Amino acid sequence: MFPARFFVAAPVFVTIFVTIASPMRKKPTRKRSDRYRLFRIVILAGLLMTLGLIFLVSTLGSQNFGPLHKLVLEAMGPLQKAVTLSSSYLETFKSEYIDILQDSLRLREENKRLVQQLQENENILNKSREAMATNASLRKLLEFKNSLDQQQMVATTIVGKDPSAMFRSVIIDRGSNSGVGRGNPVVNSDGVVGQVFAVTPNYAKVLLAIAPSSAIDVLLQKSRVRGILKGNGTLTYRLEYILKTAEVEEGDHVVTAGYGGIFPTGLQVGVISKIIKKPRGMFHEIEVTPSVDYQKLENLLILQQPQLGEIKQMEQR
Repeated sequence: MFPARFFVAAPVFVTIFVTIASPMRKKPTRKRSDRYRLFRIVILAGLLMTLGLIFLVSTLGSQNFGPLHKLVLEAMGPLQKAVTLSSSYLETFKSEYIDILQDSLRLREENKRLVQQLQENENILNKSREAMATNASLRKLLEFKNSLDQQQMVATTIVGKDPSAMFRSVIIDRGSNSGVGRGNPVVNSDGVVGQVFAVTPNYAKVLLAIAPSSAIDVLLQKSRVRGILKGNGTLTYRLEYILKTAEVEEGDHVVTAGYGGIFPTGLQVGVISKIIKKPRGMFHEIEVTPSVDYQKLENLLILQQPQLGEIKQMEQR
């Protein structure tokens, strides 16, 4: 089991160890110096270390695979196997975890890129739809403008709205510097919108025809019966001063009469949607649905009138 030289040296060390250690088992006296005790401890530790070193060298240097080696191998084999398997498992787990983490990061970046690209495409699509809608609106407005014979007009865009029910109005981006004057009629491709009632050099306010303070001379297009169109403060008009003897039906179109030189004759105003015939009184109660969609106003035309028209309007007021 052990080399011969180990068995030769072992009795010598045992004898020395017993010789040195035996006084240490005696009951210490006060005369014994602490220095001597420390010296014996150091000698003992040195001998033990020397003995251990000799044992280690003898064991490792021997080419014989003895019982001790077998015992150590049998004890260390399962532990070494467990350590090896654990190390292999950890290495595999680490590799797979890193791959999964890298794939996750790559997919996250790819998802972020795709989301950003989708947002950019949606913005481009939205701009394209807006451009198409604006183009269609402007084209329709241009066709309407060309249908008016030698009528001077200024194109404008709404930049603000007044939410008041009594003074339903909008603010436009044209003013006196563009030739806009108080009383100028305002229209779009669907018909009458209102009149300018306040002007600054670069902006103006337009009183919408649905405002309660608005009044426009109109005609029933079919029967040519004249009436006054007033706003209700809602999204409808009321047509007044139509005699009960007049020929009027639901669905009749209402157009501007052209009196007073304000609105040109024949501009679309709306369609009669309700007729209330009361037993008393001389006139019908008539509701008119506007031809203009007041909830979608955007691009408008200001019809410029001669100064005489403005003078007549001021005299009427």
